[in-house]
Amino acid sequence: MTLRMLLFAPLLLAAVAASDADKDRFTSGVWQGDANYDEDGKFRDCTMTAESEKGVLLGFVISKDFDWGIVIADETRKLEVGARKAVLLLIDAREPIAAVAKVVDVHGILIPLANSDPVIEAMRHGKVLRIVTDGAEFNFKLTGTRDAIAALAACVTEHQGSERVQL
Repeated sequence: MTLRMLLFAPLLLAAVAASDADKDRFTSGVWQGDANYDEDGKFRDCTMTAESEKGVLLGFVISKDFDWGIVIADETRKLEVGARKAVLLLIDAREPIAAVAKVVDVHGILIPLANSDPVIEAMRHGKVLRIVTDGAEFNFKLTGTRDAIAALAACVTEHQGSERVQL
């Protein structure tokens, strides 16, 4: 499976549709999270989302293999699915983090992240995340991300290897 399928599809589904199982949902401050399963009922990833003041959805995703990513969904933008975009992540006054995002939906991009201390620590302790790409800039307050990222990682640990019972 591609990182795109692992990370983006469940995020949009989690943001739009309610989960059948409350035990797979969690809330941390302004963040709403879900454990997501594939069509066979096997655990795939955990996602958490929050909406910016301008209505842009920001999401963090951790796959069952602990691959990290950020997803941005903006209904006002039309993008070419499959295109790659250079992205710069700016968190407060820290060094910029360069990445390559993939357009995975006409309204959204996936930014794979390294599961490394500098990136995760910046997200945990930062106040504002600016994402600059292709002439667009998105600003997100990182309110409560320290606790939310801990809850997201705990979600993956808790659900790893689990299966959803089909009724």
